[in-house]
Amino acid sequence: MDKRLESISQKALSGGDIGREEIRYMYDYAPLTSLGKIASEIARSVSGNKVSFVSNLILNYTNICNVRCHFCAFYRTGKEDDSYALSEEGVLQEISKYYDRFGITQLLIQGGVNPSLDLDYYVSLFRAIRKNFPKMGIHGLSTSEISFISRKARITVRELLPLLVEAGLETIPGAGAEILSDEVRKAIGRPAGSGKEWLSIMETAHSLGIRTSATMMYGHVESSLDRADHLIAIRELQKKYRGFLSFTPWNFEPGNTKLQETAGISHRAGGETVLRNIAISRIVFGSLLPVIQTSWLTNGVQMGQLAISFGANDWGGTIYDEKVIPATGKDVGNLRKETIVQSISSMGMTPVERDNLYREIRAYSS
Repeated sequence: MDKRLESISQKALSGGDIGREEIRYMYDYAPLTSLGKIASEIARSVSGNKVSFVSNLILNYTNICNVRCHFCAFYRTGKEDDSYALSEEGVLQEISKYYDRFGITQLLIQGGVNPSLDLDYYVSLFRAIRKNFPKMGIHGLSTSEISFISRKARITVRELLPLLVEAGLETIPGAGAEILSDEVRKAIGRPAGSGKEWLSIMETAHSLGIRTSATMMYGHVESSLDRADHLIAIRELQKKYRGFLSFTPWNFEPGNTKLQETAGISHRAGGETVLRNIAISRIVFGSLLPVIQTSWLTNGVQMGQLAISFGANDWGGTIYDEKVIPATGKDVGNLRKETIVQSISSMGMTPVERDNLYREIRAYSS
């Protein structure tokens, strides 16, 4: 291990802040195996031999969206034959297919910024979900959806969030973070100022005691410094409230997207890039943001296993008929609890089922 990486390692292991140039060095020059060893040591100090997962159901309640990001193959304008928005009854019917059968404890509900849906739709929907499926935590809405709902209702985000929580919203996903740089966001089709808005909405949620997740989408037009700035911005917000429950770095899937054409990106990031992002995330966040997810959904089960050796300590969740990633042409299929438990156990780790708030439900013998 060279002197610079050794210095970074000592700083990370003692809980110090890794600087911007140090992060860039890890992205551009540091040996992957060395990063993996450092990240793995930090992860074990945080969570020991345990790797958590959740019995999750992803519900894409609409594919109509007026943001039209260049990296998204899922959205529709509302004019296409396959455009849809589920009714409250349709949502409840969809959940009922899986809730009891698979012991679902987390519902990730996201769709798009659908201009025909208002606050009453979400309040009524969340109340109905909570009433009919009381053991399940609602992990719902992107910051883009939250921003639009507040504007349409003519109330502030600070006024909106308690209304959604009272109706049943428990936590907020990290979707919409992508890369926080304004320049990058312009290139990938995100609205001006949306990076600052993501941070602002997350800070508002944290100040209200609402826990959220954070993400980063890499492997498109961003630079190593863009990634570094992204991680630092999340770390600085985490210092204020400790409101982020987890962090998931995930790679851009170019299939059927406008960004595939405009940026000439024909393939998603390779395995080395995936593992480098997992390891660097762990080194930068340390125990301050204790949960790093494997992001297996875009990278496959085997890469999810490798990510555990590079600092990840949460598998994420089960998958039943998710629609966003398959829109890119990538077949992710379904992943049940039994496969996750086996995948974690085969790494010599202890699988731990958790709930939406990362509270332990059950540990499985490895």
